[in-house]
Amino acid sequence: MMINLYLLRHGKTEGKPALNGHTDVGVDEITQQLIARSLLENYRFQTIYSSPLIRCKYVAELLTALDPALNLKIDDRLREQSFGRFDGVPFDDLQGEWETLERFWADPANATLPDAEPLSQGMARVTEAWEELVQQCEHDTLIIAHGGPIRYILAHVLGLDWQNPRWYTSLAIPNQSLTHITLNWYQSQPYLTVNAIACPLL
Repeated sequence: MMINLYLLRHGKTEGKPALNGHTDVGVDEITQQLIARSLLENYRFQTIYSSPLIRCKYVAELLTALDPALNLKIDDRLREQSFGRFDGVPFDDLQGEWETLERFWADPANATLPDAEPLSQGMARVTEAWEELVQQCEHDTLIIAHGGPIRYILAHVLGLDWQNPRWYTSLAIPNQSLTHITLNWYQSQPYLTVNAIACPLL
């Protein structure tokens, strides 16, 4: 039996551009409503896994309000990377830190930002959650998460080098985009296929 796994990146967050990792910023109400209705009109799934951050969780709660038959699970491991002292700070206010930011963007796996979560830890917690999800998955499933975790999952499924800086700078995972992975089981082993990456939902 083939199972569809849909990875949704949350909608565009409100406020000035920033590295919003653990900072709990929201998405405007109209966008959240449009995301929820588009998902229900165009896709079929029985289970939802969501990051606990409001930009993801709110969509999940809208979906379950519109369709109470959906099974919602909040998983803290699906939250975005923590960017430490720079987390949630508008770029306009980080002008004096540009050299530090450029080092991070050039080599994010090794140039960890001040007080931030290393990418290796983020990769480990997200792939742990993903592996558990795959083992438990029995129905078509929606995962509502962030750009970082979706990249981690794709690198894990495809066997790619998640430490390669170009994985983060050259692969676009836009807001309110959907990535489609299918799961098949053969002799008790899961086989995952990436069918589409970051397709616009709206």
